[in-house]
Amino acid sequence: MATFQTQLQSLAGAQSSPDTTAMTDWLTSGAREVLNLLPPNKLMRIASTSTFENTIDVEGKKVLGVLRKDADNSNKLMPCRQVAPIQKGRIQDSNYMEYATASDPAFWIDGDTLQVFPTSASTNDMSLVYINAGITVSHNDSNITNFPDEAEHAVVLFAAKKYLQKLLSDNEDEFYQIQYTMIDKEYQLAIQALRGGA
Repeated sequence: MATFQTQLQSLAGAQSSPDTTAMTDWLTSGAREVLNLLPPNKLMRIASTSTFENTIDVEGKKVLGVLRKDADNSNKLMPCRQVAPIQKGRIQDSNYMEYATASDPAFWIDGDTLQVFPTSASTNDMSLVYINAGITVSHNDSNITNFPDEAEHAVVLFAAKKYLQKLLSDNEDEFYQIQYTMIDKEYQLAIQALRGGA
């Protein structure tokens, strides 16, 4: 498969020497935007899991789910419900109906830190299911690691739109305007298909 740079130049119809640093930035921005638009069923196919004890740094991670072992239920992993940080007192106080238990655990994210309640003394009692949202894509790449294959074309289309915007700002050529309009429409259709498809 052709590199993303070759694909971008082909879509844009550009013959000039490209700014490869800008291309890498556009591809990276596109990958991050597309990840944010994908439905959970597509994200779960590429998700990673990390075990932790009570708290974990989630900087650069898109949290898909949090699990906690229930010692009273054969150590089955129970899904945690998310609460706002301002509610953490209620999930820690048995006088409130929001109180979290091992069979109904909860988590909140405060800043970059995710915390689960009830807490545990074991390092492997909690699991974070997440996507690396700090993805980087180079113009020299021809695929994106740990990314849905069917979504890669949308990333290239996003970057092609940015490339055409740059070409238009440098030279208001009608050809580039027509290309931009076509690529923008194709990008919107690709996103619709990704969000609506299984």
